[in-house]
Amino acid sequence: NEIETFEIPEDGFVLYPHIFYLGVTMEYTETHAHVPFLEGKSSTGRLGIDIHATAGKGDVGFCGNWTLEISVKQPVKVYAGMPVGQLIYFPVDGEIEVKYNQKGNAKYSNQPNRPVESMMWKNKF
Repeated sequence: NEIETFEIPEDGFVLYPHIFYLGVTMEYTETHAHVPFLEGKSSTGRLGIDIHATAGKGDVGFCGNWTLEISVKQPVKVYAGMPVGQLIYFPVDGEIEVKYNQKGNAKYSNQPNRPVESMMWKNKF
């Protein structure tokens, strides 16, 4: 499940329908006592851009840059640093038994500031 990586050029990059793109946020976040939710901005949705396919919720204890699962409804030009989403944090009540960044099997903990391919192969079935 290898992926090809590239930087968005200064003059932008056109995304096309029927192609699945992985992106990454410029912002690094840590969520030690909150559950983070990622949502697209209204302006992004009006362009026909979806920024997450299934991973709209994060784990308590996730530390890193968010991977964006991007698809578009029509061709649209995007730019590096373009605001496409927003994080919403909900506080956790009670004790957190094991935070994501403390799990031995956390597949996406400490990921680099670039898209990371699926680690589904690490799951035990």
